[in-house]
Amino acid sequence: MTDQDVPEGVPITFTVPISEPFAQAAAQALRDVRQLADDGFPDNPTSSDRAPFKRDAAGFWGTPDPVGEARRSLHGMTLDIVQLSWDNALDHIRALEQDVVMKPPPVWSPLTLSRAVMENCLFMHYLMDPSISGSLRLARCAGLWRTDVQHMEKTARAFGPEQEAAVAELSAYVTKCLADAKVEERRNSNNKLIGYMVDQESASLDINITEHAAKAMPPDLPAPYRILSGAAHGRPWMTGRARELANDSEESLIGEAATVMTAVMVVMGALEMGLTAWRDYFGIDLDETLGRLAYRRRIFFLEAVALTHGSE
Repeated sequence: MTDQDVPEGVPITFTVPISEPFAQAAAQALRDVRQLADDGFPDNPTSSDRAPFKRDAAGFWGTPDPVGEARRSLHGMTLDIVQLSWDNALDHIRALEQDVVMKPPPVWSPLTLSRAVMENCLFMHYLMDPSISGSLRLARCAGLWRTDVQHMEKTARAFGPEQEAAVAELSAYVTKCLADAKVEERRNSNNKLIGYMVDQESASLDINITEHAAKAMPPDLPAPYRILSGAAHGRPWMTGRARELANDSEESLIGEAATVMTAVMVVMGALEMGLTAWRDYFGIDLDETLGRLAYRRRIFFLEAVALTHGSE
């Protein structure tokens, strides 16, 4: 099919079994967008002088040392987290490419994998959001860093005193680094740490994924994080549908094309969101790549309609 309007009257629900041609088309679409996103950066990118990245860098270099040095280091870690999140998102897309062509077809695993892609891209957007100041960016990074250490502290208790001591040393290091950068703690009335503040700019201790997804993901994906989380956390309100579909078969659970379709569209939307954040924060030209991603998304939608409703 070509990029044309869907014929009137076609029910775009995708509540049909996952056929092999549909699964192969989904896998190819995922492979295409992953490669487009991964290869889409220019070889010699030039950044606009008005890019938020340059504004942030100028501000941190203009801050007298040792505070300036500490803030530049924290900013560097922020960018390192962004790259880590991007690489992790692409890794999960590669896994999803294999998952959608499994035999028998997958049930809820596509949503779990696509949730990881979206979550990593949301971390990227949260830290590269071009609409916020450099001070707020540092406060957000500080919150994520501290939250990670808190998770490590809880895990260390299961492995004994030696691991607990190592994490305690890391926690002390984080506290010192944040203090050196003049990152102030925010505490509630019970003296519980709830976030950080840099130059009067405040951030929570951690990203609110559900809220940020509603803000940053494309508007044509309603409540994507809640839906994907229902599958990833095995909530019966979500997973029970697959058992209902299996009533007249020998299988305990049966997946449907709608699940794969949702996963693919979430991945595509997340990649576009992530690349837009790269473009807007660093001021580099990614418009051609974003245009090709949007075109591939439209083509896959039309292919999916043909493969699931072509005989109706």
